[in-house]
Amino acid sequence: MLALAWPWDSARTPNPKPSSRLASSLCAGIGGHAGSADSGALQLAYRPLRGAAAQARAWRPAQLANGQLVLFHGYFDNAAAIAHELSVLGHDMATLYGLAVDRWGNEADLRIVGDYCTIIADPGRSRLRLARSPLRAPPLYYFHSDELTAAASVPRALFAAGVEQKLNEAHVADSAMYNFTDEEASWYRDIAQVPVGSVVELERGHARRLRKYYNLVDLPFHNNIADEDAIVRAGELLDEGVRACLAGFGNPGSTVSGGLDSPQVAVRAAKALPPGQRLPTFTFHPEPGFDRRVPRWMMGDERPFVKSLAAMHPELDPHFTANDGIDPSHRWQELFHLIGGAPAPMATMYVYHGILSEAQKAGCDVVLLAEWGNLTFSDKGECGYVEYLLKGQWRQWWLALTRPSIHEGHILRRITARSLSALLPHALWRPLRRISLGRKKLGIELMQTLSKAYRKSSGAERRLRQSGLIVDRYQPRSRRHSRQFLAQNDAWTAEVYQGFEQMYGIALRDPTAYRPFVEFCLGLPTRMFMRDGEIRWLAKQMAKDIMPEAQRTNPLFGWWDADWHLRIGRRRQDFLEEFDRLENDERFGKMFDIPRLRAALEDWPEQTETDPQKAFAPQLAVPAALLTARFVQYVEGRNAP
Repeated sequence: MLALAWPWDSARTPNPKPSSRLASSLCAGIGGHAGSADSGALQLAYRPLRGAAAQARAWRPAQLANGQLVLFHGYFDNAAAIAHELSVLGHDMATLYGLAVDRWGNEADLRIVGDYCTIIADPGRSRLRLARSPLRAPPLYYFHSDELTAAASVPRALFAAGVEQKLNEAHVADSAMYNFTDEEASWYRDIAQVPVGSVVELERGHARRLRKYYNLVDLPFHNNIADEDAIVRAGELLDEGVRACLAGFGNPGSTVSGGLDSPQVAVRAAKALPPGQRLPTFTFHPEPGFDRRVPRWMMGDERPFVKSLAAMHPELDPHFTANDGIDPSHRWQELFHLIGGAPAPMATMYVYHGILSEAQKAGCDVVLLAEWGNLTFSDKGECGYVEYLLKGQWRQWWLALTRPSIHEGHILRRITARSLSALLPHALWRPLRRISLGRKKLGIELMQTLSKAYRKSSGAERRLRQSGLIVDRYQPRSRRHSRQFLAQNDAWTAEVYQGFEQMYGIALRDPTAYRPFVEFCLGLPTRMFMRDGEIRWLAKQMAKDIMPEAQRTNPLFGWWDADWHLRIGRRRQDFLEEFDRLENDERFGKMFDIPRLRAALEDWPEQTETDPQKAFAPQLAVPAALLTARFVQYVEGRNAP
């Protein structure tokens, strides 16, 4: 992680200078070692995920021949290629990045492939250049005023630099509504985020300048590619992504589910290891006592598939964890400190505790994920419901609506829901959707936690409407249209992943987010993802000879939080008492829809509820409300009401 503070009036810079405070803030709550340096009024600090005290003491920011200073956090996937193009050898990532920007200017970040955030300081012109890589990048926050400019990977470093910690209630409310469309908003007033694929320039006495240099919507298509060529090339690029994510690590591990994505990553990673080295894999499963009730298109326990995969590939070393005894609120207070935020979806992210705890025991220094799998090679191709209709590909359209076993309801209902309604503008879709639901509620109404009055007074309802986002509506009309739904993918996940990395000291890398792989998959036509009524066609083709046939052809999806009824149920009385206290607090009583949240706990089902109309409130809204309330209390230093 990195941090920089630049008091514009050097005569007023505290003595001793605050670079050591910046370094301490990066280590606060997690230990480790951070380096610090001063350059005139500039204060700089850097903490690697793992590093020795001697390395920290020796650390200095990269300095270019033109006097600019460079901070870099993250990694290059194509460092050797960039170094070759620049005709340089043996440079660290910060120097290499600075030289790339010096040579190519605004084109540098398009040439570089990686997962990073950076700061370039130009003391001669009192200017900073902040940047984050496309698609996936560590967070980068900044504060800019006439007296001070500061930037850091985590908000706590900005507070150490002297920025006042003031809660941004608008962002808190938007998070509760699952609205992360404001890419620059942070959890604190006067602190902004650099969006992914963007550069922000800050100069003394001037307003910030934002330039978004990457737009995945405009990527080229490969409509004429042969099927076999597409399958082969996708496999080659995924292998490249795996090798890039393994580079620099000695003891990797991988998450593995019963699906199509992470097993392919794990098998490819195992084959990339030195002979004789096995790859530990980590799989979450429900606790004993889980009643095994799941929606008909889902599976709750993925262990049987993972065990079959490991039997087929002895180079995999499977580990299983049930997160025994914990609930969604596990270690929230620590994560508030490490993240500096509390996005509502984090309420279901507790499964990573068991996975990363097991990875710690196994001595892993990196764990591979496959979070971008469903967005790339394992996309379901749902735009086919509309695209095949509009193009007159009647056979493909009919098979798409009739063959997949996940479908239910009369064929006329499917045609209306999956094809015709997708063509409606939002203004018509919303009221017609409400009519079709009857007494049922939209998903966002079931998931969100705020009272009707607070949604209005906070502006959250208005901002959600103005954003154009409809949380319930994923109806892409074409492959190009489907890309628009990916634009906010990094909005909150980068914060959470960085929090877990700090907590467990293990890097999290995602080969399915390797940019050449993503760009290739997003450029493929619909037929590669939905064909003859079969969804996820490309992933299934790539899985041949990699996973058992029963898993490769399995139509079910894993249920991330399958045993929520068991975990929340045993804390039900504690949570009810907490809601009682929140209701009696003047602020929280107005903020949350306490009666609905309490009713979700009081009217507790005897077994796992699989109907979203009944499950979403206790499963999602209850923990999200408690998460939000506790975060507000944490930021404002309040005791629990």
